[in-house]
This record gives sequence, C-alpha cells and structure tokens, in this order.
Amino acid sequence: MPSSAIKPPRVFPWLALMLIISAAVKLWLMRVDSAFEAHTMAVEWLASGQFRYHYLGHWDPIFQFPVYTAILAGFYAIGLEPWAVQVFQIACGTATAWIIHLLALYLLKGRAYAKPVALGSAVVAAFSPFLAFYQVRMIHPFAWDTLLATALLLLAVRATPERRGSVLAHFAVGGLALLNRPTLGVFMLPFLLNHFRFIVNGASLPFKLGLVVLLFGPLSLWLVRNERVSGRYQLTSVTDQMIWMGLQEETEGSGHMADGRSYAHLLSEPERFGLFEMPPGERSAFFRSKWHAELDASPGLQWRMFLIKMKNFWLFRSHLGVDHGSTASTAALSLYKVGACVTLLFILSGVVLRERGLVGPLLAVVALSLVQCSFYFETRHRLLAEPVLTMIALAAAFHIRERWKKRRAGLAGEAAK
Repeated sequence: MPSSAIKPPRVFPWLALMLIISAAVKLWLMRVDSAFEAHTMAVEWLASGQFRYHYLGHWDPIFQFPVYTAILAGFYAIGLEPWAVQVFQIACGTATAWIIHLLALYLLKGRAYAKPVALGSAVVAAFSPFLAFYQVRMIHPFAWDTLLATALLLLAVRATPERRGSVLAHFAVGGLALLNRPTLGVFMLPFLLNHFRFIVNGASLPFKLGLVVLLFGPLSLWLVRNERVSGRYQLTSVTDQMIWMGLQEETEGSGHMADGRSYAHLLSEPERFGLFEMPPGERSAFFRSKWHAELDASPGLQWRMFLIKMKNFWLFRSHLGVDHGSTASTAALSLYKVGACVTLLFILSGVVLRERGLVGPLLAVVALSLVQCSFYFETRHRLLAEPVLTMIALAAAFHIRERWKKRRAGLAGEAAK
C-alpha cells in the first residue's frame, strides 16, 4: 500500500465523542446546591421590573454587572426552571472545550503535535472537576465567563485587519466581555500585539471609531445608567469593598480565612452591624476609607499582598477556605495543588525553550493575573484561564518531547558513524 494512502486518524470523531460523554456525565450529576446573586437578581428583576439586589439591608441597583443576570432572566421569563440554566452552563463548558481545541490547532499549525495537544486540551477542559463544579452544582456565571474568555482569545489570534468582519466580531465580543466582566478584556491582548501598527496608524479612522464604540459603548452606557440610579459613575457598588478584601492578610486577599469564617469577621462588631445601616454609596465610602487607612498605616501592605495573591494565582492558596458554603474535599485540594505545580513547571519550560506560538495567550493570562491580583483574588479567577494554561502546558510538554526525540536521533546517528 502506498504511503500516501495511509491517513492519520481523524481527531474530530474522538473530540465529539469526548464532548458528548462529558456533557452526558454532567447532565446526570447536575443538581442546584447553590444559587448565587445573579439568580436572585434575575428573579427580582422579573418580579419588580428593577435590576437590583438586596444586600446588607438595602436595595442595591449596581451590585454587579448585568449580562449574566439578563441571560438568567431570559430563561425564567419564558417559564424555564433553574435546571435549564445548568444545562446552559454545561453547554458553555462543552463549547469552551471545543474552542480551546480550535485555538490549539490554529496556534500550533505545522507542528507534529498540534492534534494531540488540541485533543488533550479539550478533554481536560471537558472533564476537569474544578470547571465542572461550577457548571453542575450551582447557578453561577463562571462557565459563561470562561466561554467568553476563550472565545475572545480565539478571535484575538485569528482576527486580521484584512478581514474586517473578523475584527468587527472580535471587538463586538470584546464589548460584551467588558460589560460582563471587565477583566476579560485582557484576552484581546494578542490582537493588540499582533496588529499594533494597524491600531495606531491614521488609516481607516471611521472603521476604527466604530471599533471603539463596539468595545467601550456597552460599558459606557452601563456607567451612565449607574450614575442615574446612584449619583456616581462606578462599575459596581462593591469595588471598594473588594479592594479592602484584597488587602487582608488573614484571608490571603480572598473572601475567607483559614478557619472558614468570612472576611466580615475582620471587622469589629459595631462595624459589622453598622454596615446594615449604610446605603450602597455610604458603604463604598466606608470601605474606601478603611483601605486608605490600612495602606497609610502599612505602606508595604499593598505590594506584599499583591505578591501573595500572585503566588495564589499561579500556584495555590495555603488554605482551603469556604466558598459560599461549598465543601471541597482535602483530596480535591491536593489534586488541584499538584495540577497547578505541574502546569506551571511545563509553562516555564516552554518559556525557556521559546515556544513562540503560545506567547500571545500566555501574556493574556499574565495580564489577567496582574489585573486580578491588584484587588482581590479567589481561585475561580484563575480557573477562568485554566483551559488556556492547560493548552500551553501540554504544548510545552510535547515540545520538550520532540526536542528529546530529535536529540536521541542525532546521538544515534553520530554513534552509527
């Protein structure tokens, strides 16, 4: 049989099979254990017609960003129950795995290990228990956020000025991502780096003005709306509170201490009770004054906590904590620690060996860590980028393997001489 007739096995059937199995397992396991703020706000929105959340004794109209709440309100408005939201979240997780497969194939095209890295990245994203937990046991925006992050990154590496439609799609998704969670904007970084000259030159100004509107228009309208309902141009009412949380050494800049108690127990009893007397604007001023006072008392605190949060982002927190009542096991935490260490080891190896194809995605995740750790950090903020980090680590591992095989072949050739 001629060699040309021998075809490598197709990846797609295996990918489809893995995605179908992972989705089926998740559908079987799904159960609503926790419903977070977006669910409560969606129900309230439909009941009262107002976008607001009852927090610390007061109605807060700018407690969080509106995108995921609007999605949930759409489900509930047509009569669907919370289980339908979980099906949507599982669909988001499945789509994320498929997109990370496409991203790996595109970034590694021409390399012998492109297909196994793409398939491996998709399988890990599809079956990761840490990603699945947010899809099957709670109503939470995490799966949607992760889908937006990976989709935005895929558009960032594939969009080119020559194909204006691709650039428009990239900036339109970017505008949605900024309104959904502004930190997701870092996943546009590869496009900005690859096409910096296009962005800064004076050509096609009307087109570029349209891109600016697509990107910043939704968030700008959100700010205008917030000023009308609160009197202040602010993204959310809890921004100052999150900055203060990120400075607390007892929580390592997160929401909980090692004994499971929340950050609120770091306040005095009069302060805790006093929060229920403060409207949202006054509460923001309270936390803003607290973090200013703490920085004045300890000038190095901000940088010390920043380094701790960066360590937690790239490796792991030193304690488990409690995430709104979740009971993650010690075994799961140990598995996460091992996975994070191995992932970082391979990523650093790829950097040393100059695996250039993945520089853009890696820089985007580095930017995410810098932005996120500038205020407060929970492990789920790193999990947003877990599919991307897995892809980079797998590519580095296969790159090392290829170099080792070539070196062995070279040594064998020299020995044969």
